[in-house]
Amino acid sequence: MIPLYLKTADFQEPGDPLYYLVASNGVFLVKNNALFRSVSAAPGIAGLASHEPETTLKFPRFPGNLMEQVYGFFDFVFRKWEGEAVAILFYSQQSGEFRVGIPPQKIFRYRGLRDWHTEGRVEYGYLPRPESFLKIGDIHSHPDTSAFFSRTDDYDDSEDGLHIVMGHLHRPPPDLRVSFVAGGTRFRLKTEDVVESFAKPLPPPAEWVSQVVCEYEDAGKPVRRSSWSSHA
Repeated sequence: MIPLYLKTADFQEPGDPLYYLVASNGVFLVKNNALFRSVSAAPGIAGLASHEPETTLKFPRFPGNLMEQVYGFFDFVFRKWEGEAVAILFYSQQSGEFRVGIPPQKIFRYRGLRDWHTEGRVEYGYLPRPESFLKIGDIHSHPDTSAFFSRTDDYDDSEDGLHIVMGHLHRPPPDLRVSFVAGGTRFRLKTEDVVESFAKPLPPPAEWVSQVVCEYEDAGKPVRRSSWSSHA
Protein backbone atom coordinates (compact mmCIF):
# COMPACT_ATOMS: atom_id res chain seq x y z
CA MET A 1 0.00 0.00 0.00
CA ILE A 2 1.31 3.43 -0.92
CA PRO A 3 1.61 5.62 2.23
CA LEU A 4 -0.51 8.76 2.59
CA TYR A 5 0.39 12.01 4.35
CA LEU A 6 -1.51 15.17 5.21
CA LYS A 7 0.13 18.48 4.36
CA THR A 8 -0.27 20.34 7.63
CA ALA A 9 1.63 23.44 8.70
CA ASP A 10 4.40 21.32 10.25
CA PHE A 11 4.69 18.84 7.35
CA GLN A 12 8.19 17.55 6.62
CA GLU A 13 9.31 15.57 3.61
CA PRO A 14 9.19 11.83 4.43
CA GLY A 15 11.80 9.36 3.22
CA ASP A 16 9.35 7.30 1.14
CA PRO A 17 10.21 7.07 -2.57
CA LEU A 18 6.48 7.04 -3.43
CA TYR A 19 3.57 8.49 -1.43
CA TYR A 20 0.28 10.35 -1.63
CA LEU A 21 0.06 13.87 -0.24
CA VAL A 22 -3.36 15.28 0.69
CA ALA A 23 -3.33 19.09 0.57
CA SER A 24 -6.02 21.76 0.79
CA ASN A 25 -6.21 21.92 -3.02
CA GLY A 26 -6.28 18.21 -3.82
CA VAL A 27 -4.47 14.87 -3.72
CA PHE A 28 -0.96 14.57 -5.17
CA LEU A 29 1.32 11.65 -6.01
CA VAL A 30 4.93 12.31 -5.01
CA LYS A 31 7.83 10.33 -6.53
CA ASN A 32 11.29 10.84 -5.09
CA ASN A 33 14.11 8.60 -6.31
CA ALA A 34 17.76 8.79 -7.31
CA LEU A 35 16.92 10.19 -10.76
CA PHE A 36 14.12 12.67 -10.12
CA ARG A 37 11.49 14.07 -7.77
CA SER A 38 8.00 14.86 -9.06
CA VAL A 39 4.70 16.00 -7.60
CA SER A 40 1.68 15.36 -9.84
CA ALA A 41 -2.05 15.70 -9.32
CA ALA A 42 -3.66 12.35 -8.51
CA PRO A 43 -7.25 11.68 -9.65
CA GLY A 44 -7.65 9.28 -6.73
CA ILE A 45 -5.89 6.98 -4.31
CA ALA A 46 -5.20 3.46 -5.52
CA GLY A 47 -6.83 0.71 -3.48
CA LEU A 48 -9.70 2.84 -2.16
CA ALA A 49 -13.35 2.51 -3.18
CA SER A 50 -14.86 5.40 -5.14
CA HIS A 51 -17.54 7.72 -3.75
CA GLU A 52 -19.90 10.33 -5.18
CA PRO A 53 -21.24 13.62 -3.73
CA GLU A 54 -24.71 13.23 -2.22
CA THR A 55 -27.14 14.88 0.17
CA THR A 56 -30.24 13.76 2.08
CA LEU A 57 -32.56 16.26 3.77
CA LYS A 58 -33.71 15.24 7.25
CA PHE A 59 -36.52 17.77 7.65
CA PRO A 60 -40.07 17.60 6.18
CA ARG A 61 -41.24 19.26 3.00
CA PHE A 62 -41.77 23.01 3.19
CA PRO A 63 -45.52 23.69 3.80
CA GLY A 64 -47.66 24.81 0.86
CA ASN A 65 -49.52 27.46 2.86
CA LEU A 66 -46.27 29.19 3.80
CA MET A 67 -45.10 29.02 0.20
CA GLU A 68 -48.33 30.75 -0.86
CA GLN A 69 -47.52 33.59 1.57
CA VAL A 70 -44.01 33.88 0.18
CA TYR A 71 -45.48 33.80 -3.34
CA GLY A 72 -47.83 36.65 -2.37
CA PHE A 73 -44.97 38.69 -0.91
CA PHE A 74 -42.86 38.28 -4.04
CA ASP A 75 -45.86 39.10 -6.22
CA PHE A 76 -46.53 42.30 -4.22
CA VAL A 77 -42.93 43.53 -4.61
CA PHE A 78 -43.02 42.70 -8.32
CA ARG A 79 -46.31 44.51 -8.97
CA LYS A 80 -45.36 47.59 -6.94
CA TRP A 81 -41.73 48.03 -7.98
CA GLU A 82 -40.99 45.32 -10.58
CA GLY A 83 -38.33 44.16 -8.14
CA GLU A 84 -36.87 41.03 -6.61
CA ALA A 85 -37.30 40.05 -2.96
CA VAL A 86 -35.87 37.54 -0.50
CA ALA A 87 -37.19 35.52 2.45
CA ILE A 88 -35.32 33.48 5.09
CA LEU A 89 -36.47 29.97 6.04
CA PHE A 90 -36.37 28.62 9.59
CA TYR A 91 -37.18 25.21 11.06
CA SER A 92 -37.66 23.95 14.64
CA GLN A 93 -36.51 20.40 15.26
CA GLN A 94 -38.42 20.32 18.55
CA SER A 95 -41.85 21.23 17.14
CA GLY A 96 -41.38 20.31 13.47
CA GLU A 97 -42.59 23.84 12.61
CA PHE A 98 -41.38 26.00 9.74
CA ARG A 99 -41.25 29.77 9.90
CA VAL A 100 -40.57 32.47 7.30
CA GLY A 101 -38.72 35.68 8.14
CA ILE A 102 -38.35 38.76 5.94
CA PRO A 103 -35.06 40.60 6.44
CA PRO A 104 -34.74 44.35 5.82
CA GLN A 105 -34.06 44.68 2.10
CA LYS A 106 -33.51 47.22 -0.64
CA ILE A 107 -34.30 47.27 -4.32
CA PHE A 108 -33.08 49.97 -6.67
CA ARG A 109 -34.87 51.91 -9.41
CA TYR A 110 -33.22 54.29 -11.83
CA ARG A 111 -34.52 56.72 -14.42
CA GLY A 112 -33.93 55.70 -18.02
CA LEU A 113 -34.43 57.86 -21.06
CA ARG A 114 -38.22 57.51 -20.94
CA ASP A 115 -39.20 55.64 -17.80
CA TRP A 116 -38.11 54.15 -14.48
CA HIS A 117 -36.47 50.71 -14.38
CA THR A 118 -35.64 48.33 -11.53
CA GLU A 119 -32.24 46.72 -11.17
CA GLY A 120 -32.12 42.93 -11.20
CA ARG A 121 -30.84 42.57 -7.66
CA VAL A 122 -31.94 42.84 -4.04
CA GLU A 123 -29.75 43.62 -1.04
CA TYR A 124 -30.77 42.41 2.40
CA GLY A 125 -29.58 42.84 5.97
CA TYR A 126 -29.41 40.81 9.16
CA LEU A 127 -32.45 38.98 10.50
CA PRO A 128 -32.35 37.53 14.05
CA ARG A 129 -33.04 33.81 14.32
CA PRO A 130 -36.22 32.98 16.27
CA GLU A 131 -35.56 31.18 19.55
CA SER A 132 -35.44 27.36 19.21
CA PHE A 133 -35.39 27.65 15.39
CA LEU A 134 -32.56 26.89 12.97
CA LYS A 135 -31.96 28.84 9.80
CA ILE A 136 -32.22 26.28 7.00
CA GLY A 137 -31.94 28.51 3.94
CA ASP A 138 -33.56 31.21 1.85
CA ILE A 139 -35.79 31.82 -1.15
CA HIS A 140 -35.64 34.74 -3.57
CA SER A 141 -37.52 35.79 -6.68
CA HIS A 142 -36.71 36.32 -10.34
CA PRO A 143 -39.95 38.22 -11.00
CA ASP A 144 -40.42 38.11 -14.78
CA THR A 145 -37.71 35.63 -15.75
CA SER A 146 -37.23 31.91 -15.26
CA ALA A 147 -36.03 30.45 -11.97
CA PHE A 148 -32.33 29.59 -12.11
CA PHE A 149 -29.22 29.86 -9.97
CA SER A 150 -27.15 32.74 -11.31
CA ARG A 151 -23.44 33.33 -10.90
CA THR A 152 -24.29 35.81 -8.16
CA ASP A 153 -26.31 33.10 -6.41
CA ASP A 154 -23.37 30.69 -6.67
CA TYR A 155 -21.21 33.32 -4.97
CA ASP A 156 -23.76 34.30 -2.32
CA ASP A 157 -24.94 30.77 -1.52
CA SER A 158 -21.71 29.79 0.20
CA GLU A 159 -23.60 29.09 3.43
CA ASP A 160 -24.83 25.52 3.90
CA GLY A 161 -28.60 25.31 3.49
CA LEU A 162 -31.67 25.14 1.29
CA HIS A 163 -31.82 27.66 -1.55
CA ILE A 164 -34.94 28.21 -3.65
CA VAL A 165 -35.59 30.53 -6.61
CA MET A 166 -39.12 31.48 -7.71
CA GLY A 167 -39.51 32.94 -11.20
CA HIS A 168 -42.14 33.90 -13.79
CA LEU A 169 -44.44 35.51 -11.21
CA HIS A 170 -46.45 37.02 -14.06
CA ARG A 171 -47.29 33.57 -15.49
CA PRO A 172 -48.93 31.39 -12.81
CA PRO A 173 -48.02 28.90 -11.60
CA PRO A 174 -44.58 30.34 -10.94
CA ASP A 175 -41.38 28.59 -11.94
CA LEU A 176 -39.46 27.01 -9.03
CA ARG A 177 -35.92 25.69 -8.69
CA VAL A 178 -34.63 24.04 -5.51
CA SER A 179 -31.13 23.18 -4.36
CA PHE A 180 -29.20 22.43 -1.19
CA VAL A 181 -25.67 23.71 -0.71
CA ALA A 182 -23.25 21.83 1.57
CA GLY A 183 -19.49 22.06 1.70
CA GLY A 184 -19.43 24.36 -1.33
CA THR A 185 -21.36 21.89 -3.52
CA ARG A 186 -24.80 22.73 -4.90
CA PHE A 187 -27.12 19.72 -5.05
CA ARG A 188 -30.07 20.17 -7.42
CA LEU A 189 -33.26 18.70 -5.93
CA LYS A 190 -36.70 17.84 -7.25
CA THR A 191 -39.23 20.50 -6.25
CA GLU A 192 -41.88 17.98 -5.23
CA ASP A 193 -39.43 16.30 -2.85
CA VAL A 194 -38.78 19.54 -0.94
CA VAL A 195 -41.88 21.76 -1.26
CA GLU A 196 -45.54 20.85 -0.85
CA SER A 197 -47.84 21.82 -3.71
CA PHE A 198 -49.21 25.37 -3.60
CA ALA A 199 -51.55 27.41 -5.75
CA LYS A 200 -52.39 31.11 -5.64
CA PRO A 201 -50.46 33.90 -3.91
CA LEU A 202 -51.80 34.99 -0.52
CA PRO A 203 -51.75 38.65 0.62
CA PRO A 204 -48.47 39.17 2.51
CA PRO A 205 -48.50 40.31 6.16
CA ALA A 206 -48.02 44.05 6.62
CA GLU A 207 -44.83 43.49 8.64
CA TRP A 208 -43.30 41.68 5.67
CA VAL A 209 -44.05 44.52 3.25
CA SER A 210 -42.65 47.10 5.69
CA GLN A 211 -39.22 45.46 5.42
CA VAL A 212 -38.82 46.47 1.77
CA VAL A 213 -37.34 49.84 0.78
CA CYS A 214 -36.97 51.08 -2.78
CA GLU A 215 -34.18 53.54 -3.51
CA TYR A 216 -34.49 55.79 -6.55
CA GLU A 217 -31.29 56.75 -8.34
CA ASP A 218 -30.74 59.31 -11.07
CA ALA A 219 -29.44 58.16 -14.44
CA GLY A 220 -25.69 58.24 -14.66
CA LYS A 221 -25.12 58.11 -10.90
CA PRO A 222 -22.86 55.27 -9.69
CA VAL A 223 -24.75 52.43 -8.04
CA ARG A 224 -24.23 52.41 -4.29
CA ARG A 225 -23.09 49.13 -2.79
CA SER A 226 -23.64 48.19 0.83
CA SER A 227 -22.27 45.58 3.21
CA TRP A 228 -25.55 43.66 2.98
CA SER A 229 -25.87 40.33 1.23
CA SER A 230 -27.38 40.27 -2.24
CA HIS A 231 -29.20 38.10 -4.72
CA ALA A 232 -29.55 38.59 -8.45
